[in-house]
Amino acid sequence: MSAIYIHIPFCKSKCGYCGFYSLPSLKLKNRFLEALKAEIVGRKGYLKPRPHCGLEPQCPALENEQDTPPINTIYFGGGTPSLLRVTEIGDILHLINKTYTVAPNAEITLEANPDTLSLEYLKDLRQLGVNRLSIGIQSFFDDDLKYLSRRHDAHHALQCLDWAKSAGFDNISIDLIYGLPTSNAEQWNKNLDIFFAYDLPHLSAYALTLEPNSILTKQIEQGKAMPVNEEDALRDYDILCKRAAENGYLHYEISNFCKRGMHSKHNASYWFGTPYAGFGPSAHSFDGASRQWNVSSMEKYLDARRETARLRDQKVPCPEVPRSMSEKETLNPEQLYDEYVMLRLRTHWGIDLKWLKREMGERFSTYCEQHAQPLITQGRLTQTREFLYLTDKQMLFADGVAEELFWE
Repeated sequence: MSAIYIHIPFCKSKCGYCGFYSLPSLKLKNRFLEALKAEIVGRKGYLKPRPHCGLEPQCPALENEQDTPPINTIYFGGGTPSLLRVTEIGDILHLINKTYTVAPNAEITLEANPDTLSLEYLKDLRQLGVNRLSIGIQSFFDDDLKYLSRRHDAHHALQCLDWAKSAGFDNISIDLIYGLPTSNAEQWNKNLDIFFAYDLPHLSAYALTLEPNSILTKQIEQGKAMPVNEEDALRDYDILCKRAAENGYLHYEISNFCKRGMHSKHNASYWFGTPYAGFGPSAHSFDGASRQWNVSSMEKYLDARRETARLRDQKVPCPEVPRSMSEKETLNPEQLYDEYVMLRLRTHWGIDLKWLKREMGERFSTYCEQHAQPLITQGRLTQTREFLYLTDKQMLFADGVAEELFWE
């Protein structure tokens, strides 16, 4: 199996805390869509089977060497993908289905901001085949939303959830942000009350982090916005974990909670080392042996369109994208081991030592187990039989634990 990510780099305006690549304008939308389609077709070869990477089970042999593994998930991220018209999303999906083999039950997710949604739009999306929504609610309180410079209000956030359910979506995820200086424990609990009352299958909850060049960071530095308190985030995280467990939600990744069987299949593909192709400016890709990422510049991305189209027209069987549009890093076995450790520690599945020995070799499993023992003794890591994993409280410090297990 494999996955496709599509980065739609447009927003109505830039949120103060956002660190993702996006443009607060739709002026270049038509040119972007043409370039995106050229990249989707021109990079078909990227997802052809590669030598086994050691992160995921080997894909079964394909009948035709020109074939690509079935696409199991498609994810429209951003930016604000819901700024696209339904017909434009439909054109992209049609091209993907024409160019790749898409599994019949593929998970197709669209990220959406409440201020761009309507009941009619959601009904058309559902009819188109989009079967999962990820809605950027962030908070159900207006003071929080104003601090984050969101364009919607609390009433519209609730209305969007009603519309999504009326449109026939049953696989709905929302984003919430905690650790806000405009909030407190009581208000964070009320945010969670609303989430549980809607009986949604998935929640992504993130501590407010300050990106180096974000608008909010600059406002705080200039004294124009309230500073962030790390203790507030720790308090809210404890509340989140406790209440999610009480309501039957699985804490399956640091920032993600779901009902049984309702985890994000697309995000899980990243954590399990599944090959994926990322299309659009700033999008990342992984083929099992190397990573590559597109330039975070619309101008350079559009300039490369002609070369991408040339590869397509000449039917050149080449997975590479123009050098002016992307950079690439080939991973050695030690780097692949580090990737496995870092990604799996973020999840409740944890590190499988038995699998690590079988797929990557005894030197890696032995090294990992030896370096894990001090962390287990310190209470920073937990082991059950052949698995190393982090509990709820330990998960907040996953990056530090992973660094202790990285290959020296």
